[in-house]
Amino acid sequence: MTEHERYLFDLRGYLVVENALGPEEVQAANAALDQHWDQVRPRARESSLSGGSEALRGEKGRLEAALQLLRLAKPWCEPFRQMLAHPRIVPYLHDLIGTGFRLDHGPGLIAMEQGCEGHVLHGGSEPYDPSQFYIHKNGRMYNGLTVVSWQLTEVRPGDGGFCCIPGSHKGNVACPPDIKRWEAHRDCVVQVAAPAGSAVIFTEALTHGTLPWRGQGQRRSILYKMSPGFLAYGGVPAFPQDFLDELTPNQRAVLTPPFRPNRPVVEV
Repeated sequence: MTEHERYLFDLRGYLVVENALGPEEVQAANAALDQHWDQVRPRARESSLSGGSEALRGEKGRLEAALQLLRLAKPWCEPFRQMLAHPRIVPYLHDLIGTGFRLDHGPGLIAMEQGCEGHVLHGGSEPYDPSQFYIHKNGRMYNGLTVVSWQLTEVRPGDGGFCCIPGSHKGNVACPPDIKRWEAHRDCVVQVAAPAGSAVIFTEALTHGTLPWRGQGQRRSILYKMSPGFLAYGGVPAFPQDFLDELTPNQRAVLTPPFRPNRPVVEV
């Protein structure tokens, strides 16, 4: 990470890394999703994420799929396996989480089209959650659960989608519910724009959510939730050996269960 990137992440709690994926990688990931788009459905109305907020209300839920992206048939799985330990992003995760970082859960698709509702803001440094934290000690940053959100389509200013309260990862007071519902002090909530191929990296200690989608095209984001190598938030999935045998050493390292000493390190 550059000096500017470290400063901005410490200040805001998130970072937009442009050109994290090349055009061919973006195309391959979108083609894999297109191949399985018949399995993508709007989230059920009874499971609305808008928290009863009129400001976040939409005509339908966001688009989701119960796809195991890492285990799709070849070649469709390849773009998502590459994202596990992508050389463009590994150095950021080394700085933000540590060299023994692991995939806590995911990857998962979040897609939106016009009329999709928003997601009430959640997370934040208060109340304190020992699995979702941000601290700065001895000249470096330490993060708990950290998200890498790969952008497969462009998100422009005003489109909606991912939003956050910059700096809230270091706050000392819990966010009031009406601010989380985007009903008060909207000016403190920032919608994050990003070109296709970007990776938006943010700490789960950041208060964040989703604004209703107003963009002309689809929003497509693939989220990987990463944790320090000794920590588990979303459980510890078991991967069959024949699946692991297909992966590179770096990819297998990211899927290693949580423990501390002598963890395999993702090489840059």
